[in-house]
Amino acid sequence: MHSRRGFLGRVGVGCAAVAAVPGESDAAAKFFHLEQRNGKWWMIDPAGKPFHMRGCNHYGTGSVQWRETLRDRHRDWGFTYLPPSVGGVDHGSDGAGAKTRGVSTSPEWPAEDFVALNYPFAAFLAGGMKRAGAGGRDPFNFQALKSADMPDVFGTEFAEALDGRCREFVAPLRDNRQLIGYHFCHNPPWNMDAPTAEDWITACTQPVSAGLKEWTRLMQRLYGSIERWRETYGIPIKQWSDIEQIKQPLNGYVSKPRARLDREAFLVRICEQWHRMYHDAIRKYDPNHLILGDRNTLHLQPAPAPWAFHIMRRFLDVLSVNVMGPPRTVYGVLEAATRHWDGPILLADTGAAIYAGEPPKQGYQARDLAEWEEVYGGMMRMSVEHPQIIGFGWCSWYEMPQGRVGIVDSATEAPIADRVAVVKKWNAWMAGKLPLGGKGS
Repeated sequence: MHSRRGFLGRVGVGCAAVAAVPGESDAAAKFFHLEQRNGKWWMIDPAGKPFHMRGCNHYGTGSVQWRETLRDRHRDWGFTYLPPSVGGVDHGSDGAGAKTRGVSTSPEWPAEDFVALNYPFAAFLAGGMKRAGAGGRDPFNFQALKSADMPDVFGTEFAEALDGRCREFVAPLRDNRQLIGYHFCHNPPWNMDAPTAEDWITACTQPVSAGLKEWTRLMQRLYGSIERWRETYGIPIKQWSDIEQIKQPLNGYVSKPRARLDREAFLVRICEQWHRMYHDAIRKYDPNHLILGDRNTLHLQPAPAPWAFHIMRRFLDVLSVNVMGPPRTVYGVLEAATRHWDGPILLADTGAAIYAGEPPKQGYQARDLAEWEEVYGGMMRMSVEHPQIIGFGWCSWYEMPQGRVGIVDSATEAPIADRVAVVKKWNAWMAGKLPLGGKGS
């Protein structure tokens, strides 16, 4: 039996199966942690029993009574944890208590709201992210941001904001036995072909910025001499620091292929800095809980490049991915990740919808309830048969426009009976599949 709790890079391992570090086993038993048994990864609860993660995403926020009802329904319907609350929800209030319709993005709950429910949960940090807000942009999701809203991960502003977020949210949860772990953000572009990769590189190389100094150091390391650098960029400089005075130092180049390789090398540095800063900020305030990382949407942008998975292995306990559809679709999309990541995987945001019309491209269209059940039940079967999958977050709690996804009507808060019946059936099935007396609810 092998265990994994917290960051294992300090003992020289990544996601490969490893024995517990002496003195850590007792501490791990107090909190959710990971173990590999007979080649299969399992989440283990504080009582030492296998625990299958399953819950509903995108439930928004509400009053104390509403939050307690949300928890009770999760528990009564066979779910086992609350995923993060943030995300688009077709649910809201006009400030006077009246319901409003329309998709909006809610902030993450404060730590005390999760604690009060005494129920397992995972949460978003989104530390160091600029709260854009303008134009409806989602500060938790890179795909919704413009370059000006993205952080320079090499700068003191990012470090201070991230530390502040962890001091506010992470520190109070250090000894909480219901917390599973922390997510970062949605969809950072760990591939040069990702839509926002160039935007983030631009954000990190603004004039007189820490990121531009890092770019300059990278150029010196890659090229060695200024003469070699000029063969690619064609800009007359006398010393390396002159690059920092150029208005748009990444835009002028003679060799486009080499310039693209340089950008990718810088994206590698951004990826490494991002993960290290998050890891160190979390561990400064909490040595006990799991680091679940970003939620990477594999079906909407290119999968992280191999170098990104190698970096993640040093800083994360779980690879969290978003992907929609039945097992045949999910397995195909996951393959790009499983070729490079051999540790636990959480299907953090997954599901299917039943549409009256054409679905948006980010969804998977189920023709009817039977096909919807194929997807939901498929998540359970995958959790049993695949050696890396430890659970999933279903997208979503509320029924969204066009009849999308959810199991609760957002206008009335009433359960959608036929879907809830499917959920309860398969949640009970999964609870009976856990080994060694593990509890699934």
